[in-house]
Amino acid sequence: MKTIQLITDSQSLVSAKSRFGHNIPIYDDGYGPLFIHRTSMGISGIVRAQTWEDAYSICEDEFFPEASETIEEIRLDYNFTRKHVKIIQTADGVEREDEPEDYPFEKTGCSFVRWDTIETPAPEGEDVWPENELFQEAFGFRPNGVRSCNADGSSRDPIGHGIYAKDLNGDTLETLTPELLAALEITLEITGNE
Repeated sequence: MKTIQLITDSQSLVSAKSRFGHNIPIYDDGYGPLFIHRTSMGISGIVRAQTWEDAYSICEDEFFPEASETIEEIRLDYNFTRKHVKIIQTADGVEREDEPEDYPFEKTGCSFVRWDTIETPAPEGEDVWPENELFQEAFGFRPNGVRSCNADGSSRDPIGHGIYAKDLNGDTLETLTPELLAALEITLEITGNE
């Protein structure tokens, strides 16, 4: 099966419009295929990059919205460690966290009861929130830090901490094919030699 390229390395992506004529954010990294990033709310942007990984990194930098929470609010909500432990019941009926000597269960008479999550506040003055799995599920760090200003001088990241908010309903980044372009009724403006 032959893949049809929407853009060649000698061309440039100038703009993209939705079927309603609204501009779709774009980023052209100079060469490579086109990718489309979508969230639960719709299309967030079209990016041209050499690899999927490069394209996703560009999306994190250019298309994902800045988190509205301040560092202080994030620290208050996520500055704790989480540990997942297996709770077992010993042969004499006591429930406790498992230990290596409890295995194999057939020999010790222990049985699995449940998984528990233990949350421990960080020691005073220590920041553990960047490693907190709940923080990482909802937020991310822009690979290149705080975004630069818009053409009019206004800030693209008013809070300026370089943290973006993830779409908790999911997102997708896929190669933009002619079929997907037609199905989404997107119009591209491409300049340069074919």
